[in-house]
Amino acid sequence: MQPNLLETDIETAEGAAFPLPVKILASLLMVALVVWGVRAADQFAGAGWSKPAAAFMAVTLTVIGLCYFWILRSRTRIDAASIQQSWLWPKQVALADITQAKFFYVPYMGWLIAPRLIVRARGRGLFVFHAADSKVLQKFAHLSLGGIAAAPAPEKTD
Repeated sequence: MQPNLLETDIETAEGAAFPLPVKILASLLMVALVVWGVRAADQFAGAGWSKPAAAFMAVTLTVIGLCYFWILRSRTRIDAASIQQSWLWPKQVALADITQAKFFYVPYMGWLIAPRLIVRARGRGLFVFHAADSKVLQKFAHLSLGGIAAAPAPEKTD
């Protein structure tokens, strides 16, 4: 029986989900959106919006604001049992449930494309975990290369 690599090979790593350049870029886009909105406010006010159109615009702005907030605040954690990322709806996948992992990292493009781990979990579909912390990125790379194995399921004895 193979030893549990998690107990010997992985320590908890936690850090920001998005790198600083991505946060700065998101902030610049938000500032541009606000400036554009202020400049166009008189046109919006005189447009005679229907209630459904105004509700759609309010929902759209709310979603944009929430996504921006979570880009700034989101954190990713990997430990011996699972991978977790805080978000509007927190994500968590047990390492034992991962059937496939792909690490997506484009060197020198982290300012535009946030590094991420895409995992397929048994019976739960796909999950995407972003990471900016170097220790978390190392664990993600190790996991995608098959270097971290979950503890084997106990054998049934009859």
